[in-house]
Amino acid sequence: MPAHTVTLVRHGQTASSARMAYSGRSDIPLTDAGREQARHAAQQLKTAGVDAVIASPLIRARDTAQAIADATGAPLTVDERLTEVDYGPFEGLDRAGAREQIGAPFHAWRADPFGAPVPGMEPLEDALARARAATADAIAAHDHPVIVGHQGILRIVLVALGRMEPGDYFGTRLLEAEPIVVESPSVR
Repeated sequence: MPAHTVTLVRHGQTASSARMAYSGRSDIPLTDAGREQARHAAQQLKTAGVDAVIASPLIRARDTAQAIADATGAPLTVDERLTEVDYGPFEGLDRAGAREQIGAPFHAWRADPFGAPVPGMEPLEDALARARAATADAIAAHDHPVIVGHQGILRIVLVALGRMEPGDYFGTRLLEAEPIVVESPSVR
């Protein structure tokens, strides 16, 4: 029976997210504030009927997911397909630094995130394929899974769930460790 609910949780704060830098595939730990955010999210979900926690393999997501798994008693599974988007040449840069260093390709990507990938960056269409598969597997196997990941990949999960249009990718900001509940999810 497919999931009745899926909850998405962006990892807690990291040093990179605090300065609004692209951290992509960098394996950056949570800050003290990020660990507290993860504990708070876990408490919010403690009695929500969570039956699985599925996380990106990156430490910031795994540690957030572990807090949720500990609070809910649900098993934690790591899914490589939920790894953050590979930002390639602007990994570690904030938006101003990426704009300065990458120039026109960065502007084009910001204007058309799914249609104009920056050279050396993972195309969002490729990330959508893996996020769609991970999300479909999660909701097919569980009644209320929690997917813990990163802002970029979770925006893409929202696209896969039909809860966000691809063109709204940059218009949607996911707060750190704030659960987003999606009722009656289906992957498109």
